[in-house]
Amino acid sequence: MCYNAFESNVVKPFCFAQSIAMASSYLLVMFLGAVTAVEVLRPRGVPLSKRQFYEENRPFTCLDGSGTIAFDRVNDDYCDCKDGSDEPGTAACPNGSFHCTNAGFRPGFIPSSRINDGICDCCDTTDEYNSGATCQNTCRELGRKEKESLQMLAEVAKEGFLLKQQLIHEAKRGLDEKQSKVTELQLSKRASEDAVEALRLVKEAAEKPEKEAKDRHLKAWEEQQAVIRAEKDNTKMAEAFLRLDVDADGLVSAVELQAHTELDPDADGMFTEEEAQGVLGGVETVDTAAFETIWSSIKEKYLSEPQTDVPAPVDPPTPEETTEPASDHDSEQYPDEEVPEEYEDEDPDDEDDEDQDEEDDKIPPTAPPTETTEEDEQALPPYEEGTQSLIDVAQKARDEFDEAERALRAVDDQIKGLEKEISLDFGPSFEFAYLYGQCYDLTTSEYIYRLCPFNRVSQKPKFGGSETNLGSWGSWSGSEENVYSQKKYDHGTGCWQGPNRSTTVKLTCGKETVVMSVSEPSRCEYLMEFTTPAVCQEPPSLDANHDHTEL
Repeated sequence: MCYNAFESNVVKPFCFAQSIAMASSYLLVMFLGAVTAVEVLRPRGVPLSKRQFYEENRPFTCLDGSGTIAFDRVNDDYCDCKDGSDEPGTAACPNGSFHCTNAGFRPGFIPSSRINDGICDCCDTTDEYNSGATCQNTCRELGRKEKESLQMLAEVAKEGFLLKQQLIHEAKRGLDEKQSKVTELQLSKRASEDAVEALRLVKEAAEKPEKEAKDRHLKAWEEQQAVIRAEKDNTKMAEAFLRLDVDADGLVSAVELQAHTELDPDADGMFTEEEAQGVLGGVETVDTAAFETIWSSIKEKYLSEPQTDVPAPVDPPTPEETTEPASDHDSEQYPDEEVPEEYEDEDPDDEDDEDQDEEDDKIPPTAPPTETTEEDEQALPPYEEGTQSLIDVAQKARDEFDEAERALRAVDDQIKGLEKEISLDFGPSFEFAYLYGQCYDLTTSEYIYRLCPFNRVSQKPKFGGSETNLGSWGSWSGSEENVYSQKKYDHGTGCWQGPNRSTTVKLTCGKETVVMSVSEPSRCEYLMEFTTPAVCQEPPSLDANHDHTEL
């Protein structure tokens, strides 16, 4: 077997003379129109893109520049170059790679160690040219299946791209409408501000006479209450004087005052006569006129009934006094004060009392007199008709002013909401605008995941429980080539002894807007797959990418 430098990527090794003959055959067949392509001969395992480095009529220089060898040492099953580039078609170099032409499918590379290992790695079987393995060329079938798959994806991309064009058209129209709406609302806001200011003046003008009338009403009521309190205080003072004047001589003496120990200045339990004189202003007695001067200082402590001294403890009886002769009566089982009624002797006067009670029961009860309570006296009385009329006018002005302010706030909120929406980055052609304000759910065996594209991501247990924030809308985070292919949501609910939750949303082309999957590749970091027509691009033609034959 000869290892010539020009070994086909498709057929088994052949010598240079044979290669010339084969090349002539290809040319002849081409002229006869039997085939439409000519295979360019090159060392086995070399891709067409590197054909120029393998010229038979001159020495071969290793692709890493580590050395130069005679061309007949290429593919001689001995590794001469450090990068293995001299053995692209054998397994001699551990770091070499073999190029599979895979005509009819995608070309590719495999490690040199897989050459002639008895396993078909290249679909065109070129890696097993000398192993004796039985391989079938499946490139055409694989290419057909891949083309069908790509055609299906292309159809999806095509339909998605058409939907995207509609979304862009609607988004731009919606953007124009929102900008017009903002302009309209700003004009309405200025009109509302003028109306609020006018109603404010009306309200303030109505509140001024209302306040004056209410103040007059309150002042009159307070003066009336002051008179009532003064009368009550004078009455209470007169009653106190009469109670303190025990001997009814028209004077209250220090001795008489001593009975009211609650007036003791130092509250030490010993209210002496000297202390009582001090309470009376340093004199032994006071009359009614003088009592008025000291009443204000004692009225808070004064009690209408004097405090009685605590009775002295009674000495316990001696054993002789307590010893009594035993009695045969059952009544000794009970103390005198606890003898049951059935064992007490009946009093002959009880029958008369019972008759009197029966007569009293026959007299119909009289209704208790209606008394005005202290709370009723302290309550502010109703306003007079003139004051109430002013209050009604002022209240109407307040209501109209409040309603105008609420309308102004509503307009302002609308403007802020629209301005926020307009300022968001909805893509270069506003293709993502339709996602604003929408939410999409994915239900798994345990959780319900919710994605609100320009708001937040959340997770909720399927069978009840509180919702967990997986992140709030942050920014677009795709690659430089396509920044709109990925979204980042940060600052979610904190994990136990871990970081705050965050979610990365990867967007792929699809005819429908759907959350496809959710995973947690790292602790507290979630990955969500989301399909939307907004990322679909116009698919290229597939005819140029398949049915290829390397020349």
